Amino acid sequence: MIKSNNTVTPGRKNSMQIIVFLLFLVLILKLYNIQIVQHSRYVGIADANRIRVLPLEAQRGIIYDRNGEIIAENKFQYNINVIPFEFNSSANNYKVLSNIIGISEETIKKRIRNNYRGRFVPAKILEDVDFEILTKIEEHKLDLPGVLYTLEPLRSFPEGVNISHVIGYLREISKKRIENSNDFRYYQGDLIGWKGIERQYEKILRGKKGFEYIQVNALGQEVKNFHKNKVTPPIPGKDLYLTIDLGLQKYAEELLEEKQGVVIIMNPDNGQVLAMVSKPDYSPNLFSGIIAKEDWNKLRNDPAKPLYNRITQGLYPPGSIFKMLASITALEHNVVDKEQKFYCPGYYRLGRRTFRCWKKPGHGYVDMQKSIVQSCNVYYFNLIRKMDIDLWASTVELFGFGSTTGIDLPNEKSGTLPNRNFLNKKYGVKKWTEGNKLNQVIGQGDVLVSPIQLAKYISGLSTRGKMVQPHLGLRYKENKENDFIYFSPEMDSIKSISEDTWGFIKESMEKVVYAPHGTAHAAKVKGMKVYGKTGTAENPHGETHAWFIGWSENDSLKVSGICLVEHGGHGGSAAAPIIGKLFKYCRDNISY
Repeated sequence: MIKSNNTVTPGRKNSMQIIVFLLFLVLILKLYNIQIVQHSRYVGIADANRIRVLPLEAQRGIIYDRNGEIIAENKFQYNINVIPFEFNSSANNYKVLSNIIGISEETIKKRIRNNYRGRFVPAKILEDVDFEILTKIEEHKLDLPGVLYTLEPLRSFPEGVNISHVIGYLREISKKRIENSNDFRYYQGDLIGWKGIERQYEKILRGKKGFEYIQVNALGQEVKNFHKNKVTPPIPGKDLYLTIDLGLQKYAEELLEEKQGVVIIMNPDNGQVLAMVSKPDYSPNLFSGIIAKEDWNKLRNDPAKPLYNRITQGLYPPGSIFKMLASITALEHNVVDKEQKFYCPGYYRLGRRTFRCWKKPGHGYVDMQKSIVQSCNVYYFNLIRKMDIDLWASTVELFGFGSTTGIDLPNEKSGTLPNRNFLNKKYGVKKWTEGNKLNQVIGQGDVLVSPIQLAKYISGLSTRGKMVQPHLGLRYKENKENDFIYFSPEMDSIKSISEDTWGFIKESMEKVVYAPHGTAHAAKVKGMKVYGKTGTAENPHGETHAWFIGWSENDSLKVSGICLVEHGGHGGSAAAPIIGKLFKYCRDNISY
C-alpha cells in the first residue's frame, strides 16, 4: 500500500480550523440575527408577501345649512385597482383587462404609472364602474391576478341649488402637493378640497383611511380575510354646518339667473352669511368624482368665467355707494357741515377737464343729505377738493377697504385703497392731480373693491360701526355625542365716528329708498324699514355695472345685503329690486 506523507504543519492546520470555526460562528450569528433579533422585521416581510393591505376610504363629513338641510353628502362608487407586482406578471393580463373595461392597454399602463405608490400597493385605473364590469372581473378572476375593486365615497349635492362658489369642489391631489404636504394621509389618486369650503375646512371634513388585510397565495389570489381584529376601520370626517340658509340661497340664485354678478345677504350683527351667489356658476355635481376632461375644458374656456369667484376675487369700481365715506369724513373732521350746499349744473370743471354728473341738467343747489339721496356727483367733486387725500383714505380704511375681510374662503383679494402713498408709487411723486381725487370720491378711478368688502361695509353702516368678519362656518360636530364646536369670527368696532354722524347716514339712506327723488324705491319691503344706496359704476369693457347695498330691519329681524349686476345699467333698476325681493323672503322665512 502506498502512503503519502502529511505535509500540513500544525500551525497551518490550526489556522484552517480557526477559519472554519469563524465561518460557522458568522453563520450562527447571522441565523440568530434573522431568527431572533430581527424576527419581527422578517415576519413583516413574509406577511407582506402573503397579506394584501387594502385601503378603506373614509367618508367625508356631510355639509349642512344652518337649519340642518343637506348641502353636500356622500354617494358611493366602485373603482378598479391593480397591484403592479402581481398584475405585471403576465403580458396577457393587460389584454384580458382591456377587453373587459374597454380601455386600451397603453392607457392602463399609463394610469398604473401615474398612480404608482409601490409594487404591492393598489393603483387606481378606472372609476365609477357598473356591476356588469364587476361581474366580468369576477368571472375572469383567475386570469387577472392583482386586479381588485374598491368602494369609494364621493360628493353628492341636492338638486335645484348650485352654491358652487361657496362649497367649492374636490380634485385629485397632485404629486407636487403630496410632496409639499406634511400630512402623510394623502396618496396619489386621493381627492382633496381644492376650492371653497371644501378646501377651507379640509382638515375637519376629511376622514382617516382604514385598512383591510387579505391573505393571498403564491399566485396573488385571495385566500381569505385575515383575522378581523387586524382590520383598521376608517374614521369618517366631521360634519360641518354653515351659516347659509339653503332656501334663501336657492332663491338668490334664481333671481340672478342669466346674469353676471353677485348677491350677498348677511346678519350684520354677527357676520353670518345667509346667502352668497356668484354668477355664472356651475353644477357641483360635475366635480362629484374626478371631472371629465371635456367638462373641465368647457368650464375653463367659457368666456363668462363660471369658475371665477366674483365674491372674493372680483375687483370692481364701487361707484356712488362709496359717497357716504366722504360725507362721514367731512362731518367728523369739520370740513363742512351737513347744511353746506354746492351748486350742480350737471358738470364740474377742473382746469381743462370736465367731470360730469349723472343728471345732465344738474341738481341745482344740493346739501349733503340731498347729495346722498339723489346721488349727486358734483357735490362730492366740490367736497373732496376741500380734503386731503389721506384724510379721506383714513375713513375708507376704517371700513376695511384695502385689506381682506378674512372670510373663510381661500384666495380673497384685498382691492386697492388709493391714498397718497399708493398714488405716489403708481404715478410718481407730484405726478398725479386733483382729478384723481375727483374720480376716487365717487368710487371710480383707482378705487377697486370686492363684493365681500362691500358686504362688510354695509353691515358696519347698519350697526353703527360694528365691523364683524363675514363667515360661512357655523359649527362642526366633534363626536358622536353631538358635541359641537362653534366658530368665532373676529370683531372690531369703529369708535371714532359720532352718534350724530351715524344717525345722519341712516336717515339719508332711508330717504334713498322712501323720498320722492330717492333712487332705490324698488328695494321697499312691506313690514320692514329699508335703508340703502344705489351705485352705477363706469366700466371700460361695456355698459355700466349696477350696485345696490342696504339693510332692512323690524322688531324681530335685521339683514344686510349687496347686489352687483355686471353690465346691468343703473343700480336702482337692476340691483335694488333683487335685494328688495330677498329682504322680503327673509321677512317671511328667516329667524335668528
